[in-house]
Amino acid sequence: MKRLRFFSLLGLLVVLIASLTLVACGDDDDDDDDTGPGATGTPSGDAPKRGGEITIVYPEPESFDPHYSAFAQDIGVQRMVWRGLYRLTLGNKTEPEMAAAMPDVSADGKTYTVKLQAGLKWSDGQPLTAKDFVAGIHRTCNPDNAGNYKDTIGNIVGCDEYYAAADKSADEKQKLQAAVGVKALDDTRIEFKLENAQPTFPMILSLWMTFPSPSHIVTDPGQAWPDVSKLAYNGPYKIESYSAKDSAVLVRNDNWAGTPANLDKVTMKYIDKLDVAENAYRADQIDVTRANLTNLTAIKADPALGKEFLQVGGVTTRAVHMNLKKKPLDNPKVRLALSQAIDRETLNKVAFQGAYIPSTTWMPPAVVGGGVTETTFDSIVGFNAEEAKKNLAAAGYPDGKGFPELSIVVNDVPDRKATAEFLKEQWKKTLNIDIKIEVVDSKTRAARFTSEDYELFPGGWTQDYPDPENWVAGLFNSDGANNHYGVADKQLDDLFEKAYFNTNDEERRKQYQDINKLLSAEPMLVGPVLYQESFNYLIKPAVKGPRENVSPLDAFLAGDWNIEAWYLDK
Repeated sequence: MKRLRFFSLLGLLVVLIASLTLVACGDDDDDDDDTGPGATGTPSGDAPKRGGEITIVYPEPESFDPHYSAFAQDIGVQRMVWRGLYRLTLGNKTEPEMAAAMPDVSADGKTYTVKLQAGLKWSDGQPLTAKDFVAGIHRTCNPDNAGNYKDTIGNIVGCDEYYAAADKSADEKQKLQAAVGVKALDDTRIEFKLENAQPTFPMILSLWMTFPSPSHIVTDPGQAWPDVSKLAYNGPYKIESYSAKDSAVLVRNDNWAGTPANLDKVTMKYIDKLDVAENAYRADQIDVTRANLTNLTAIKADPALGKEFLQVGGVTTRAVHMNLKKKPLDNPKVRLALSQAIDRETLNKVAFQGAYIPSTTWMPPAVVGGGVTETTFDSIVGFNAEEAKKNLAAAGYPDGKGFPELSIVVNDVPDRKATAEFLKEQWKKTLNIDIKIEVVDSKTRAARFTSEDYELFPGGWTQDYPDPENWVAGLFNSDGANNHYGVADKQLDDLFEKAYFNTNDEERRKQYQDINKLLSAEPMLVGPVLYQESFNYLIKPAVKGPRENVSPLDAFLAGDWNIEAWYLDK
């Protein structure tokens, strides 16, 4: 199935404006000016200082491979050490990064030709050429690597067919690889062939799944991604060292084609427990971290920490995903009962000290439109203890009798564990069912999800690009590469098929509103939605760049999409 990604530039911009409005709240000092490669994002216009090092808290990646990854903790690091042909600015404009200019586009909109900057190099000094970008596309489409974001580039001719060739012979895979619509015309020019015209294709070429692969090191697209010590990098930093379950150290890449990064070194400490991270921050061992939400009130009231605290509205939804391949979660009545037994208002107060917005819609209101609010589906799936009991009985489990013990997988973070404890207590009290909580580290949690080794999984989605399509395509369609939820629903698939190829933007958006109802309410394929998230950080006063570059492009920390602009003002 081929996917036409962006159907109406005007419609996309409407959503983009709404999403940027959401993100801009919470910090009067945010600078909304566009920033280019290596830009500082400093409102005053003062030149940033070069040198120095900082330590930040970051979750350990599941994978360092940008052509495979799906989790923010992976993507954030990958964007620090690799970059694509284009980049999005703070104002979400697309501009050249590794490319020399915006692409040449054929009259029918289906062929894009991109010219690289002259003299590009990998961090090891080897030339960075067009074939490396071709190799990156081949890796994401490769059936053995099985990139989770393949659907995002599924409009490239032949990508879907190549991706579906897992059971074919090596010769057949080779032929399908050769048929993928991307090729190096010479060392500095790349040609992309698309199934459908896609005017915002350059935006896609800024995303991690299109990053170049060092073909002098990774010689086959199905080859396992090497150890970080054996890789080459083309971003502002390179990984100097990595210690599993402990840390990674990034140092400046002197062969980076943009304005050189300001900081000499960035150390990432893998601390999942944000209460531990907060203590390290207070002891001046950490310079930037996400805030511990279970202590949010005290942080805000603290004379020192209150000034270093930053809260930003996000385009993020959190839900309790349910593996629909696991019984009894395949039963819509069971999912409905579990959702109706959750008091989201109390959860927000108990687990997050009121930091978030209780919600029952998968797509945030600014994304889906159509008059949808955070409470639109409350009457169907919202807190209603009596209806929850009735629906569980209708599913064959009156008063919880015969209901199997389910496990819920969470990472070792205070608010996530508090969420699991709250759900366990609520479901026991209301439905008389038992839940086992499995606390694991971030890397294991991510691996459990992608291998579909879970029953209940508090997760969610943060917008990758500003269109409602991004909230569903590849995630919940039956053949979606990122569908690790066990969703296979004909009505949903039919709506997807119509929306993918619909050039009528008003009609297309109505179709996505219908999709959102299937996901959020009935048959609630996404699982119970809990809240719309804000992001909360602690940032030392001397660290400049995170506050100034806050945007929907952030992966895990404020401004981490533009790490080269960070600097120390001391």
